[in-house]
Amino acid sequence: MDENFINIWEKALEILKDETSQIAYKTYIEVMVPRIIDKNTICFLAPSGYHIEVCNKRYLDLIENTLKYLTSVDYKITFEAKDAIPEEGEEENLDVEIIKGQYGNIDVNNNSQIINNNPSVDVKTLKENAGLNPRYSFDNFIIGTNNRFAQATAYSVSQNLGLTNPLYIYGGVGLGKTHLMQAIGNAIIDKDPTKRVIYCTGELFVNELIKAMLNPSMNDSFKKKFRNVDLLLIDDVQIIAGKDKCQEEFFHTFNSLFESGKQIVLTSEKPPKEINGLEDRLKTRFSMGVSVDIQTPDYETRFAILKKKAEEERYLIDDEVLVKVATRVKSNVRELEGVFNKLMAYTKFTNSPLTDAVVDNIIESILVKNSKVLSSKLIMQVVAKFFNINVSDLTSDKRSNTIALPRQIAMYLCREVADMSFPAIGKDFGGRDHSTVLHAYSKIKDAYDSNTDTKDLIDDIKKTLERES
Repeated sequence: MDENFINIWEKALEILKDETSQIAYKTYIEVMVPRIIDKNTICFLAPSGYHIEVCNKRYLDLIENTLKYLTSVDYKITFEAKDAIPEEGEEENLDVEIIKGQYGNIDVNNNSQIINNNPSVDVKTLKENAGLNPRYSFDNFIIGTNNRFAQATAYSVSQNLGLTNPLYIYGGVGLGKTHLMQAIGNAIIDKDPTKRVIYCTGELFVNELIKAMLNPSMNDSFKKKFRNVDLLLIDDVQIIAGKDKCQEEFFHTFNSLFESGKQIVLTSEKPPKEINGLEDRLKTRFSMGVSVDIQTPDYETRFAILKKKAEEERYLIDDEVLVKVATRVKSNVRELEGVFNKLMAYTKFTNSPLTDAVVDNIIESILVKNSKVLSSKLIMQVVAKFFNINVSDLTSDKRSNTIALPRQIAMYLCREVADMSFPAIGKDFGGRDHSTVLHAYSKIKDAYDSNTDTKDLIDDIKKTLERES
């Protein structure tokens, strides 16, 4: 494979990550491996025929357009399944023995790969077999106050499999859960390539289980795939909630691995006890080990992430621009990287300087695109529910402390997380003067900075807003 195209595909992945949902990106796009380039045709290796079907229907045009945007070439995209084998008598460019040598032992009859690492295969291929992205490592994970304990725990797991079991990482979208989870897998394979590792999203686990249920001959290979491992990494495990058959199978998979001393790492948007529809027996097992949360990065962490990204990409960019981005883009790492990638693409393809207007427009485009209208209305609904009062109380003239404090917190959040102006907040809260809003904001900000109980309370509301928005 042309090294230059590999670099182009990595750039394309950054763009495709922003253009698709987190689950779709990790399940169907990130797992595609460019394998052959013949003139203007690119063949991607897919984990299964099912992946090919989905990509052809949903993402083919997006992938082609993204590559055209990066290269100005109209590539024709084709897909080839890892489990594809030639029919007897047919001429094929693909040899089963070559596939087995490159991708480990594959049960070519049932669309499921049995993880059994071949020591002669290079580490990069082993990681691809496991579903891992080699770019995720502990070295390039930026540590801040929001994720320090999570990082330390994840690193400890990578050094001592089975001692902290399971490791359960939770937090909002785009905060680094997948990065940490995959860093564990990559570190394990780097340390011992014979270790059997598999990374899988909750959605992919469900899809493969459904296929196994529809085809009973695949049951054994499905169980071997997920139970015959040293390290099982399941991303967005909350997907199985409410699905009885999936929870039943995962319960037995969990028990099999746990009782064998194998390591389990799970991620979710919520702690186990808050996942609606998740069976109590799974909530109990998910909580047996160590649960760590990742919070929204503070300014210093956001700036450090951008600096690290610029160094990795060898992209010369003024610190003033990074300061502006780190100041305005607050919610998660994915949005930060989205803005950074657009800034880099702009300078690359236009050869023009980054003016304040350009930077502002790019930031705004990302924030608007990723926002599900984090409005004062939503904030009021969440705060009112949190304090068990009516939304109408927040806009009323009631002055009792049971109403005044929630109202001030809601005003603070409108300014802090929705970036609303003081006059706009006052208008939405019953036509109050902007000076009243400023007073409320200052009061709560001081309490947040100086009082641990207030900080914990507001952080809990912020987490709820992240899940609701």
